Amino acid sequence: MNIKYLKNNEINLVRWDNCINNAFNGSVFAYSWYLNILCEDWSALVLGDYKYVMPLLHKTKFRKTIFHTSMPGVRLGVFSNHLISEDIVKQFIQSIPHKNSVISTSLNKFNKLTSLKTKNFKTYELDLIQSYKKISEKYSGNFQEELSCAKKNKITIIKGLLPNDLISFSQKKYSKINPKYSKNDIQKLRMIIANGIRYGSGEIYGAYTAENNLCAAGFFIKSKRKVHLLLSTINKTGLKSNAFHLLIDKYIEVHSEKDLTLNIENIISNNNIEFYSGTGAFEYKFKHYYKNKLPWIYKLLIKNY
Repeated sequence: MNIKYLKNNEINLVRWDNCINNAFNGSVFAYSWYLNILCEDWSALVLGDYKYVMPLLHKTKFRKTIFHTSMPGVRLGVFSNHLISEDIVKQFIQSIPHKNSVISTSLNKFNKLTSLKTKNFKTYELDLIQSYKKISEKYSGNFQEELSCAKKNKITIIKGLLPNDLISFSQKKYSKINPKYSKNDIQKLRMIIANGIRYGSGEIYGAYTAENNLCAAGFFIKSKRKVHLLLSTINKTGLKSNAFHLLIDKYIEVHSEKDLTLNIENIISNNNIEFYSGTGAFEYKFKHYYKNKLPWIYKLLIKNY
């Protein structure tokens, strides 16, 4: 199997994006515009005429290469419109330049890998193809109570919050944010949100109190029948009034009866597991591969990837 490692200037971006667009497991995270924001000189592994592809994000620390997934929630791995066997995934992983490098990458849920050492992580998704009535009838009794609480607190949900207002709110002292982004990641997030809004793939929903104060917000990005809640943020008032329950319920209502799958792993509530099960979301597992091939002294210096 001739898997080629391509530097950024060697990648045919038209063929690349065509591959991602046609891939049965294509993801917004793997399009060239998204990768360009995450890592301007990202590289790739390619099999055949872009039949199978795997993007590689990297940085340099102490003159050593670190291949990583860059931002929380981003899952890459192998993409294709053809069968992705476990053997293919393994061969792609083994084709990443291992010498004097650290590899820390999360794979998409369609990449199976049991023959190499990995860690399992969970994600939660909800199909929106049914009517809102049928979806909401599956809400748990507790979730229904939380919704009623939000409505009694006169929380209202409005679409169209400005990107800068979303970021500013998320960075306030008493706001919580999920996932937790570094300062560098926040700058990348600004660009992703701006591009998503500009090209119609991104939406921001905000939750407001009766006094018209923002108390929770979420940024959703859509691509290839998949929607990711990429950012959630909430303050103490929002948590107390169950604002995010109503925000997600509103998103479901607006987008029900569409061939979409909503990933809600980044919600914020007092009990996330109860929230997931309360909406009827399904649990899926994905793999994270880690390998540190650096000399021992560098292993002490380069951690937490």
